[in-house]
Amino acid sequence: MTDSNLAHDLRPKPAPDDLDLPTLPDVIDREGYPLEALGDLLGSAARAIATVMQAPPEIAAHAVLSVAAFAAQDKADVVMDGRIYPLSLFMLTVAESGDRKSACDRVASRPLEHWQRERALGYSRALKQYNDEKAVYDATHRQLVNDKKKAPGDKAAALGRLIPPVVPPEPIVIAQEPTLEGLQRSFRRGKPSQALFSDEGGQFFGGHAMNKDNALKTIAGLSKYWDGAAIFRTRAADGETSGMWGRRLSIHLQVQPRVAAGVLSDRMLLEQGLLARFLIAESRTLAGSRLYKSEDANRHAAVERFHQRIAELLEHEPCTGEDGGLELPQLCPDDDATALWVDSYNRTEVAQARGALLEIVKPHASKAAEQALRLAGVFAVLEGTQVITQEQMGRAWTLATYYLQNALRAAQLAEQDHAQRQARELLDWLMAEPGARATINHMQKRAPAKLRKKVADLRALLVLLEGTAAVRVIGHNSRGDACAWEVMTA
Repeated sequence: MTDSNLAHDLRPKPAPDDLDLPTLPDVIDREGYPLEALGDLLGSAARAIATVMQAPPEIAAHAVLSVAAFAAQDKADVVMDGRIYPLSLFMLTVAESGDRKSACDRVASRPLEHWQRERALGYSRALKQYNDEKAVYDATHRQLVNDKKKAPGDKAAALGRLIPPVVPPEPIVIAQEPTLEGLQRSFRRGKPSQALFSDEGGQFFGGHAMNKDNALKTIAGLSKYWDGAAIFRTRAADGETSGMWGRRLSIHLQVQPRVAAGVLSDRMLLEQGLLARFLIAESRTLAGSRLYKSEDANRHAAVERFHQRIAELLEHEPCTGEDGGLELPQLCPDDDATALWVDSYNRTEVAQARGALLEIVKPHASKAAEQALRLAGVFAVLEGTQVITQEQMGRAWTLATYYLQNALRAAQLAEQDHAQRQARELLDWLMAEPGARATINHMQKRAPAKLRKKVADLRALLVLLEGTAAVRVIGHNSRGDACAWEVMTA
């Protein structure tokens, strides 16, 4: 097969010898979640939640990691060679109904819920104080404006010294299923660090935000949040444009397999690169084996340690500028961590070459190095280190590789399914031909147009059909290559 046909080769593609990813003849196996890569604090908590709640480890791990990312994202940015990367994570968990997604989330997010409730109570008091101060300000402002005894210059000076009270930020930081406009409004009125957590992710993907009129705008907006870019909004009524800087958003959506199938194959989500920004894990159900346990996950020592650390981070108010945006310190990898990151970056880059293993998941592979930096940064903040260590970077790459394997497996399954559907279509056409047989030259002229764009594609489909004993070779050309096939009869 020539180089020009490699991109269309339906057979498994080889990987470089030095890449630590499996090279299997077909679709790679689904790996178990590497809980140990989360480290002692996060990994032990996730393992305890999974054990006590009798839930798949992927669900528990994502519940813990998403809360950790939210708690860390307003504490630092990772910096590598002058490039700034947020600590925000976008996560997608695929699990069946009844697999205890909500139960795991409730345990992992308990300190977050308590913190948000306390802020809501404080907000009521702060809002009352603001309203009182605003009433005094308005009365004083009116009095100064209406004071006919003051000279215009004195009046202007007095008004300049009058400082209006500041509206307290709204306390709710965990959105459930907002539109892009709702997120923007929440960031304008509320905290600069927020999250979108929902165990009914199907409502988001099937809701107003992702309908045909809003999908492209929502995808572009969420991509900007992941990038940590400035958020701009233009009001149609008056053409006024407002911008927000220093905002951070983490996302964790949980969907059922049926919904995931549509989401993960959505052409717009794929082409616009939003799915490549998500860390995606699919769980195996444990239904049928979960006999009742009389145990409270919140009282497990590992979970208590996790809760305590999250609470500490939440209580630490981040630095903000005059515009309310975050002003974050820089978190850098040490020399050993940097060397490890660069080596893994290069290995992953090589594996994206034409014909290499990761070619079919190039969008995910091109984001893997950044995902590793973000994960390592979250580890550093949660574990209280001043720099990202080599050990933390190694664990981050273990996770990044796991998620990349998931993306690869999904792409291989999709490619395999596409090839099988095309092979079935070719078989149906061949069965309708006289004698249920045809030559390769005849197929190139008469087979369905989408199947005969390249002879290499046709031959690959015929190899699939030969492998299932659906067809057999009945002729060879002068070079010894198969050139004619017929349908096998029962």
